[in-house]
Amino acid sequence: MDAITSSGNYLGTERVKRPLTDAESRQLAKLLRDHDFPGASLVALRFAYKLTRSREAARDLVGRMNLRLVRWGWDPNAVSLVRRLCRLVWSEHTHQERETDVAVRAEQAFLHEQAVEAERALQAAAVRGDRLPLAPPLPAQPVAASTEQHAIRLEEEREQDARRARELEKLHGGVPALEALFRERKDEVNLLWLGYRLKGIHDPAEMARDSGRDVEEFYRAAPRRKRAVRKVLGVPEDDEETE
Repeated sequence: MDAITSSGNYLGTERVKRPLTDAESRQLAKLLRDHDFPGASLVALRFAYKLTRSREAARDLVGRMNLRLVRWGWDPNAVSLVRRLCRLVWSEHTHQERETDVAVRAEQAFLHEQAVEAERALQAAAVRGDRLPLAPPLPAQPVAASTEQHAIRLEEEREQDARRARELEKLHGGVPALEALFRERKDEVNLLWLGYRLKGIHDPAEMARDSGRDVEEFYRAAPRRKRAVRKVLGVPEDDEETE
């Protein structure tokens, strides 16, 4: 399978399951030049800076965007290069935010455990009559602040889970009609989207990774999906409906 089709669609290394050949690399470079890759990259860099408010973080984000472009491809017949790059920036940014959030939660939980263990050790030493150390193993104020932050974050997560549960409950009411409409229209991408939403998966990038499809397919399916949801819920076309 060629990495670049006769129509100019670059499939990406993940789809062809191999690195690019030298000839394909030259083809890709020409394709990107023809679509003003430097100009599109500058727009993507500005977008990355708007999201991160850090030049270093923005450059890192654009670097990962370039890697995603090479791996997952781009169809110039479906979307402009500048839109493709900006969408990859957004996808990488949200993915990084989730990873950072998980790391912060793990750090806060660890600090909380350390504080509890330190307190138990001090209490046990006091009961035995041991000489207490001049200073506790961990500073009291940072641990207290970390524990408080951890509690706040857990509360935010509970509120988010409750909100998603309400959204899912609302969605379940129209699932049969929505699924029937997607099947009638032979809309395979939105059938996949519906299944993932019912599983609690909201990120198009995660849907794409799990299904093996291009994330662009889920983005392009959004207008069709919104029209279908409006039809099922009986919402007039001029009313704004959020996903």
